[in-house]
Amino acid sequence: MNGNRESNFFMAPAIGLIVGNLAGGKDKEKGGSGLISPFGIDLALMLGWTFGIFKTFGFTLTPGIAIGRMGFIVISLGIHFKQRIGFGIIIPIFPIWG
Repeated sequence: MNGNRESNFFMAPAIGLIVGNLAGGKDKEKGGSGLISPFGIDLALMLGWTFGIFKTFGFTLTPGIAIGRMGFIVISLGIHFKQRIGFGIIIPIFPIWG
């Protein structure tokens, strides 16, 4: 057995841009639930830690915090390309503030 075998799994810090509508409902009076809402599109920031498989292309799981007018603990399920860029679906778990 080779003790220097490289793993297919990786872990890395994650910074992401959330585009859409946090919290499931548009708050017209406050301009949305994202950090900013240009043209009616909510934009928020996500900070977390990514766990993934395969270093060139694969699936990721990212627990993190969505920062906007409504703060949430979230989990993202997605895909990545060469551990640099990825796309995912954000699942809000628990509201923090807002």
